[in-house]
Amino acid sequence: MKSKNILKIMYVFAWLAFIGLCIQTGAIIFSYLVSLNNPEASKNLFGGLNLSEYYNYNINQYSIIVFYKVLLYALEAYIAFILIKLLKDLDIKNPFNQFVSDLMKNTSISIFVLWIIAMIHNTHLQFIGKKQGFEMDLFSSDFVFLAGVIFIFTKIVQRGIQIQTENDLTI
Repeated sequence: MKSKNILKIMYVFAWLAFIGLCIQTGAIIFSYLVSLNNPEASKNLFGGLNLSEYYNYNINQYSIIVFYKVLLYALEAYIAFILIKLLKDLDIKNPFNQFVSDLMKNTSISIFVLWIIAMIHNTHLQFIGKKQGFEMDLFSSDFVFLAGVIFIFTKIVQRGIQIQTENDLTI
């Protein structure tokens, strides 16, 4: 009974994370569009994100950096959505099934892609920022570890599916 309650609470938190990330993504897009006509808006895109130095340096570089941020937040929202689907359809009595395995695999791949994009984003920011002496707002690069952990759990679930299938055939 406790497991079901915990999963319900996690389901609510996953929805909150998804909605929050969608709002953040949309706010950055909206602020970016406003900043194209009003350079002052680049000083506070969302949550204090100040990219005005990059805007003043080169509008194309500024646009690329904003694109990275939108892509990263949208990918995080997608991962939260996968988690919502997983928590919604998870059968705690029979957790080893192909649906769960596929969602875990998609999550692992998405987090790995998130890490790659974050590394490209950080490298780009550091290249320009250090050269020009700009303030840098870097993304965390811990995603690769998380992707690896989820990948290992995916392999465990796949092995559980194999064992369960073998047991079903034995009976």
